Amino acid sequence: MCFLSGLSFAFPKNKVYQSEIKHLSAKLFSSKINFKNMEKIYENSGVKSRFLVNELEWYLDEHNWNERNTLFRKNTIDLLKKSISETFDKIPIRIKDIGAIIFINTTGISTPSIDAEIFNLFAFNNNVKRLPIFGYGCAGGVLGLNRAVEIYKSCGKPVLVCNVELCSLTFRSQIFSKANIISTALFGDASSSYVISDEKSNCKIINSFEYTWNNSLELMGWGVENDGLSVIFDKDIPKFITDNMLNIINEFSIKPKDGYILHSGGMKIIDAYKKIFGNDKTIEIASNVLSQYGNVSSVSVLLSLREILQNELVGNFLMSALGPGFTAGLSEVEIYG
Repeated sequence: MCFLSGLSFAFPKNKVYQSEIKHLSAKLFSSKINFKNMEKIYENSGVKSRFLVNELEWYLDEHNWNERNTLFRKNTIDLLKKSISETFDKIPIRIKDIGAIIFINTTGISTPSIDAEIFNLFAFNNNVKRLPIFGYGCAGGVLGLNRAVEIYKSCGKPVLVCNVELCSLTFRSQIFSKANIISTALFGDASSSYVISDEKSNCKIINSFEYTWNNSLELMGWGVENDGLSVIFDKDIPKFITDNMLNIINEFSIKPKDGYILHSGGMKIIDAYKKIFGNDKTIEIASNVLSQYGNVSSVSVLLSLREILQNELVGNFLMSALGPGFTAGLSEVEIYG
């Protein structure tokens, strides 16, 4: 049996509100586009606040790859120090017991990869296995969990899983595309960490599933530009989810569920989930996460899991997140009281 324990998060110090982001965006975009036509993006986003690694003034200027990645590495390490320390404060497992480290991210690059940085932050064994994973997007919250379960079953030692997404560092102030503007209304920053092991907790991982659709690469991802990553959002993503997701879920499991643990990718994504799952009340948890933290890519679904645990909901839950590929990550999770 596999259990998830020690789930912890760290957030940057800069908490901002949607009204501030809207004001900043008006400064940036009003001279180039009819910003009045874009204001509803902020009003309908479902986001009220979020955390950013930089103060708002930073986002007014253009930045190059070197600057973005320097900030990515520094802030990632700072956040992981906090979340990993908190994880091991919560559980009886020692750092020396860890057999593998998984690091999931889609918003920055570093070589040596960040899992090597994590290795040097704490007293891990020198033969610990390291697995850096880049490019899963929001699906990384579930797919990273699934990989951890696979590695745990293989090596028999606890696996540390770390997700860091600094989405705001990808914002490009000189780009006036609708996708770039939507990103200003949605994205936030955070890190998370937890351990997969046989140490009993109130969160047991029952089963997992992954599905990648053919010929769906254009739905979501990054374009690689001279100054950074440019966001790709296809307007048909919600319809694609509504039309295709239920068949995949039924292929994974047809057992009745007591609720859903979902990634908060945006209100249109959440509305698509409502159509699929019959407006189940637990979907509102994803809406609340979106409201408080924005879209934090792979960290988002783990924030939804934390809300489920803190609200002391019990039963069998379907954990679901979607990302580039186009790929669905699913996990069946049993929550105890």
